Amino acid sequence: MKNPDINSIDDLLANELFRKWIIEKDEAAAVFWSQWIEQNPARLEWVAAAKAIIETLTENNDQLTNHEINREADLIQQRLLSLSPEMYNDEEPGYLETCTDDGKEQGSKGIPFSRTRYLVGIAASLLMIAGVYWYFNNKPGPLPANAYKAFMKETKHKSFEYNNNSDGEQHIVLSDGSEVVLEKNSRLTYAANFSSGKREVYLEGNAFFNITRNPQRPFIVYTQTIVTKVLGTSFYVKAMSSAETASVVVKTGKVSVFKRENFTSTDAGSASLKGMVVTPNQQVVYDIPHEQMNKSLVEKPVIASQTTYSFDFDDTPAADVFSRLQTAYGVPIMIDEEVLKTCTISASLGNEPFYEKLRIICKIINATYEVIDGTVIINTNGCKR
Repeated sequence: MKNPDINSIDDLLANELFRKWIIEKDEAAAVFWSQWIEQNPARLEWVAAAKAIIETLTENNDQLTNHEINREADLIQQRLLSLSPEMYNDEEPGYLETCTDDGKEQGSKGIPFSRTRYLVGIAASLLMIAGVYWYFNNKPGPLPANAYKAFMKETKHKSFEYNNNSDGEQHIVLSDGSEVVLEKNSRLTYAANFSSGKREVYLEGNAFFNITRNPQRPFIVYTQTIVTKVLGTSFYVKAMSSAETASVVVKTGKVSVFKRENFTSTDAGSASLKGMVVTPNQQVVYDIPHEQMNKSLVEKPVIASQTTYSFDFDDTPAADVFSRLQTAYGVPIMIDEEVLKTCTISASLGNEPFYEKLRIICKIINATYEVIDGTVIINTNGCKR
């Protein structure tokens, strides 16, 4: 793709490939502009500002009246005025002018602004208004969810997106080294200051996260209904907008899960805020219609680390057997050590699934087990000498 000549925000607004990225979420365009930003880090503020302008124009699907067009144009000008004046260095200074409802021009004193760029920017923006609203009136789509709008507001609309419209998974490496596997029909949004600010992302859909550990900067995954906070771990988040449940499944490490309404960005660094703690092979399922969050074990627990564990036992105390099982799978197992002190186990276990191992061990010592809130409870009366 030909490298565009970008010398101002106006150039971004007028660039067809840039609009294709923001409006249509085109994957090829997203890859191109991600690479362009990496090559032009000093232009990040321009990109964020141009993106904010376009998103302002695409917040509604209704047909615009002339009055609304004027209102949107005024809004664009206000956004441009709020930008740092260093972004617009030109030899021909001027002042922005706004239109009143009666069509008369009214001078606006304040930040010097290039008259040339002002005219080009407004012309391009008004053209974009017509084009964008024609596009959305002919191709209606769902409005962003409330939680998504809240996330965008908190990031001041300075954010970037990956939108996976392909038939397969999309592998993403974030600037902190964290990896995300984004499933099809899913979208990941992250703040423009992700590298230096908060590690916060918004997910709509399904994704697997493998997060680089950083205790000073927790990693936060927002969805429409739940929020997941981690320091460094790997986990799945399933949050399709059409589903009646949202879930978090932990592979390694530990995460905290919150209801969306109980968590704000100011809570990210708070050590006192307690969510539902989830460990390996546990999952939290949020029942959206009933607004209930429940913790359980996954259907098929797997060994939670790369360490090789031996499950060959020769007259081994039962408490040690359960401890080894807990360490290998990361699943909490509650026992009464006093009751089990006379129980020993001799068995050679291998690749049996977790629950099968558990069943065999319990049968040897005449015990039973139950799973409550993601924890295995061992019930037994002990063993006779």
